[in-house]
Amino acid sequence: MPPAFPDKQAFIEGRGEYAMAKPVRQILSLIALSVSLSAGATTPDADQARRIAEQFLATKQATASPQEAYEAGDVAVADLDGDGQAEVVVLWTMLGPTYWHHGVTVLSRKGQHYAPAGEAEEPLGSVEGMVVRNGVIELKTKWPGPNDARCCPTVPKTLRYRWSAGKVSLAK
Repeated sequence: MPPAFPDKQAFIEGRGEYAMAKPVRQILSLIALSVSLSAGATTPDADQARRIAEQFLATKQATASPQEAYEAGDVAVADLDGDGQAEVVVLWTMLGPTYWHHGVTVLSRKGQHYAPAGEAEEPLGSVEGMVVRNGVIELKTKWPGPNDARCCPTVPKTLRYRWSAGKVSLAK
């Protein structure tokens, strides 16, 4: 008997014989996200956090244009608000045919799963890395200078964010 889904990626993306309406794929992705942690687990390890991040991005992909793709960059696990519960912080990139932008999403625990709790997007520049410490999400970026092409920003800039009350906002 052949496996139920010989091409899992085609199923997730809704290609070929697995083509289905976007809302159905989105619901399936949300179900996958909701079962991402086993009962009793309190803080995800690095591998679990990466899987949680990838499942979250699958939900974004389900509603994206066919020409856009989402990729996870850095993923961190940290208690951002001091409540004793770890959040998963995902640095992601949306790639389009001639454009891209980056985002940071905080996923917080809701029962036995993690769900999006706040997000910030940076449409300019490139993000070279993310560090999370002392409740602050820090992005090392390069922004376009006055003579830079869109592809090749050169001006270093550090962006700092805090997550509070369900919002990711620039730290002052």
